[in-house]
Amino acid sequence: MKYEMKNIKSDFYNSKKEQAFLEHLDDRDEAFWDSLSFLNELNNIGRFDNEDVAFYQARFLITGRLINHIASAYHLLKMGLEDECLIMYRQSLENSWLLKYFIQKPNHAREWMDIENPKNIRPKQRRKILENEEAAERIYSKLSSVVHSNHKSFWGVCVGGMFNHVITDELFGHLIATVNESIQYFTEIMNLFHTTIEETEHAELYKEISLKLGMCIYITSYFKDPNRTISMLKKNGEDDVIRYLKSNYKRV
Repeated sequence: MKYEMKNIKSDFYNSKKEQAFLEHLDDRDEAFWDSLSFLNELNNIGRFDNEDVAFYQARFLITGRLINHIASAYHLLKMGLEDECLIMYRQSLENSWLLKYFIQKPNHAREWMDIENPKNIRPKQRRKILENEEAAERIYSKLSSVVHSNHKSFWGVCVGGMFNHVITDELFGHLIATVNESIQYFTEIMNLFHTTIEETEHAELYKEISLKLGMCIYITSYFKDPNRTISMLKKNGEDDVIRYLKSNYKRV
């Protein structure tokens, strides 16, 4: 009798797993793609007045790769491949922090883009320019323990992946926060070259996306830790948001 090998393709592309993921995220899936599309829109505006060519090329390349990494991390999460999602998430952070690095040190962009002798900017250098370097270091260290092939990275291997709503909310929260942060970096780039997003044709869309992102972050936070989220919203006087969350969402 001929031995028949199991084809694991169906394990990876399980429609029920994807359906459960999208049903759990609900409107957050649309908010994710709208905000990522907006980041791409900002990156495609072209050179700003007084923007150095090398800086423009650097931020255009970095943001393009950042968008691809975030989208890849999201797709892996949708497939239930949480550890693999973390690998791409770490790459996303490295690119996001590099963007921030050049905002702080715009003159270094020319050296980084040098074809003959490009300047290498290590992850540690990028983290040093962040407002909360200690938190960034802690996150990066945790991610590295999963990314590298050591015993810590083999704690829960499931070939083909599986949907877990708790892990989904945790990782999705990080991804959407990175998108939000990256959009804010772009407003800083505009300020760097003496313009504001309010002066562009994207002003109204920016307000709309910001509202979507804010609600998306609140919902994800509420799923992860409802008591802490409600407490934070009370301090900020966000009673309308509290009522909306309590009436529309229940933690599974």
